[in-house]
Amino acid sequence: MSGALSDLLVVDIATTPAGAWSSRTLASLGANVVMVEGPEGHPLRRQAPFAPDGSSIAAAYFLGDRRSVSLDLDRERDQGLLKALLDRADVLISSSPPSELNRRGLQYSQLGLPALVMAHVTHHGMTGPLAEVPGNDLTISARSGWASINGDEDREPLKPSGWQSSYSTGVVAAAAVAAAIRHRDHHPNEGQEIDVAELEVMAAFFAPAILRSQYAGEVQARRSDSDLLAGPEPVADGYFALTLSRAHFWRDAMYLLGLPDLAEDERYESAQYRRQHRKEYGGRVLEQMAKWKKMDLFEELAVRRVVAGPVLTMAELAEVEHLRERGFWTRVAGAAGLEVAGPPFKASATPLTVQSLAPRVGEHTDEVLREIRE
Repeated sequence: MSGALSDLLVVDIATTPAGAWSSRTLASLGANVVMVEGPEGHPLRRQAPFAPDGSSIAAAYFLGDRRSVSLDLDRERDQGLLKALLDRADVLISSSPPSELNRRGLQYSQLGLPALVMAHVTHHGMTGPLAEVPGNDLTISARSGWASINGDEDREPLKPSGWQSSYSTGVVAAAAVAAAIRHRDHHPNEGQEIDVAELEVMAAFFAPAILRSQYAGEVQARRSDSDLLAGPEPVADGYFALTLSRAHFWRDAMYLLGLPDLAEDERYESAQYRRQHRKEYGGRVLEQMAKWKKMDLFEELAVRRVVAGPVLTMAELAEVEHLRERGFWTRVAGAAGLEVAGPPFKASATPLTVQSLAPRVGEHTDEVLREIRE
């Protein structure tokens, strides 16, 4: 493979979505990633949704662009094979807690490889009272505070949709690995350990809500009834997010919706006044919005430079002309014309690529073992 990181050999022994996404990101940048799976395969292979052939769609996407080696890391012989592979590796990615690494002789200090960059991608970090405690996207959403601001005010808190903590942590870990490799380029043979905790990633991303609480003494509340400033509202064919944070957004949107009295009322130029008095205008605005189809409303507001967005279904997202023209959707070679979400950024000289979906468990075991014996 070619790419910005094509000279790197990355060994991934992680078993979490965050760990998988970090090595997947490095692979998309060209790194040679070897995924070490137990005989039963990576846990993501048993994660829904499943394709008609029974394979996990999540695994196909998370585990793509890498080779698979099947080793049982509880067996001394296979631990030896892994260490032989690490003798050649630049990066090791792990999601294991300290006790498990120690039991297997895989603590950074036990490996004796000073040039190795070892990235720990765990739920709570490698130190502290929670270091041995397992977690997932739901528990991290709860502990990080994110759930406290999601959902309706009169209902229970909600986690962010999807696997946001896993994706976010994977990207942060990949960036940290790239920085560590850059450091090693300037300081030969100087690797390091990287400790990336999902909890800390999500807490760090919890701005401005956490800052508002710390410095302004305001606790961000969940969405209340008909709060046009907080989320999507119904229109004729779905839902629509109307941003009214600035005075000219408010004015131009109200004129378009046929509410000139609200547009011309100087009191509503203040965002604070609009928040405090939303019950006075909310019903009228919603009534007018309900007469519009979402794409028609979006196009008219876009002409007026009002920030707004239609809520798209998954099927609608796949047909967005803007994404099509930018080449976001990527066809994977040998995958029967399957399209997947493409790289999240574009680089002119070293573009990210999506070369393949998940390999079979242990598909490259013999190939990789031959390489380490050469």
